Amino acid sequence: MLCRLGIILTLGLALMLFPGFCTDTQAKSSKKKTIRCKIKKKASSSKKISSRSKSRRVASKRAKRRKTRKYSTARASYRRYYSGSICETPPLMKIIPQRDGRFLLEPLSSQKPGKTSSNPFATDRQKLKGNEDDYSLRPHRQSPIYPRWSFRELVLAMAKQYQGAPYALGASLESSRATDCSGFVQYIYHGFQIDLPRSSREQAQVGKTVTQRLEFSRLLPGDLLFFRRGGRHIGHSGIYMGEGKMIHASNHRKGVTISDLDQDYYINTFVVAKRVFEVRHPN
Repeated sequence: MLCRLGIILTLGLALMLFPGFCTDTQAKSSKKKTIRCKIKKKASSSKKISSRSKSRRVASKRAKRRKTRKYSTARASYRRYYSGSICETPPLMKIIPQRDGRFLLEPLSSQKPGKTSSNPFATDRQKLKGNEDDYSLRPHRQSPIYPRWSFRELVLAMAKQYQGAPYALGASLESSRATDCSGFVQYIYHGFQIDLPRSSREQAQVGKTVTQRLEFSRLLPGDLLFFRRGGRHIGHSGIYMGEGKMIHASNHRKGVTISDLDQDYYINTFVVAKRVFEVRHPN
């Protein structure tokens, strides 16, 4: 009994002298419980975030698949539409290289009878009236004699002369210093006595069809390229330069410029490539 009483008295004295001992132990236990709860909450929240991120990734993949399906179906429908609406004619002009490096132009279709002439760049020089940037008054430069296989380079050389000309819808270099895409193509080929229609949609109905897919291996410099713009109908045209590039009257900001065709915009809107002249070497 005395031992028990002594133990009780010592405990009572200890509680009276050190009252914070029990509270500290209780606080420590409560802190451990709160930390465990926080860890559990963080684990659950991280699981929720990971599940959300996974769902978002799955949703983005599904959206991409839907877009690709839409693009593929749209391309297929456009190809079906244009395959039935695009006409094909023989090339309009036969180019016969001569031994002196010049070229004879012989019409192959029912266009205006033009005389069989030599290099269209070999014209008399004229004096510019006013500003040299007036592209409608710029003369064809006197060119050297070209090798027989470089007629296509001759076409591109003429087109490059007007690089930087401003863009204006419905304009042509024949009557102003600005031009649009179809007016630019028409003007360049008119210099070689190849008469093309005025609009891009009409130009696409002339010449030999080269390809209806943007395959650079099948294209040659000087081929005409046609694209959709704002719908199903053809609304843009340009001249292929080789190496996956095209010279064309692009827009009001760029004017006549050289563009790289390895872009999604041109790949997705491409319709057809046409060839309006053929080079035949004499026997």
